[in-house]
Amino acid sequence: MKAAAAGGALLLLFILAFLAAATSLLSTSGTPGGVACEVTSTTMSSTAGGPIALDSEQQANATLIVEIAMERNLPARAAVIALATALQESKLRNLPYGHLDSLGLFQQRPSQGWGTAEQVLDPRYATSTFYDRLVKVRRWEQLPLTRSAQAVQHSGYPDAYAQWEPMAQRIVDALAGTCVLLIPGEQIAAALAYAHAQLGKPYLWGAEGPAAFDCSGLTMRAYQAAGITIPRVAADQWRHGPAIAFGREQPGDLAFFRMEADGPGHVGIVLGNGQMIHAPHKNAVVTISSYQRADLIGFTRPAAHASTGPPDPR
Repeated sequence: MKAAAAGGALLLLFILAFLAAATSLLSTSGTPGGVACEVTSTTMSSTAGGPIALDSEQQANATLIVEIAMERNLPARAAVIALATALQESKLRNLPYGHLDSLGLFQQRPSQGWGTAEQVLDPRYATSTFYDRLVKVRRWEQLPLTRSAQAVQHSGYPDAYAQWEPMAQRIVDALAGTCVLLIPGEQIAAALAYAHAQLGKPYLWGAEGPAAFDCSGLTMRAYQAAGITIPRVAADQWRHGPAIAFGREQPGDLAFFRMEADGPGHVGIVLGNGQMIHAPHKNAVVTISSYQRADLIGFTRPAAHASTGPPDPR
């Protein structure tokens, strides 16, 4: 099982590297016609997931983090990583104290070469320095958020960053998604990265994360992290479509299994090369395994933003 998971992880890194090569969301010229994106804290209250409960100080710091990513023409993933890190380290507050000599939004330590105390308490300096170090991390765009953040921060609790990823993604959607279009490659990369970050978490019927998932809870949350809303249960996700012919499935497509009276009883997210990420069943964990099974029904492509009616059964 460990060997299969390792092979799947390498496959995912290859897929995400391919997708990331052609994607850059947070660009001020990324909208149709090159219209600039003006980021303001007022947009924080209008996301698909409902209001984001941040006060004025937190909103201002979140806006600054996203603005600096945009100024540097960095992918959306950079802003999500930075926001999740700041949420964990300081709850998006410019703290004048911390563990040992840690200070500021990212709890950077002057004694560890982050700059003077005055510098790390400057949110723009602190954010810029975080990005300086992030972009030097090999394959940072393709790594799970916890590994990218940890490579910069060297935290004693690296797994803690994961709990903030959904909220960080929503903040980026709120601040940039209304004026910069998500392009398909970035959406797929975001969905796969979210699913990959859940590997090893237990299956629990009806669960939607963050501690446990059932099969359709995982797929719904993965696409939600990519800014795409899909139905909650496997049968409705199947009907949501559009259908994809066998042999034409691509990374990010959904694979469905075990046709029951009201629709498929199981769903996973295609990685490619016959592999998928899914939450299999009770007493199992989110894992990577083959979708080439006897009970495979078919595939759909949520990223197509269209529904062509119920896919035809195999």
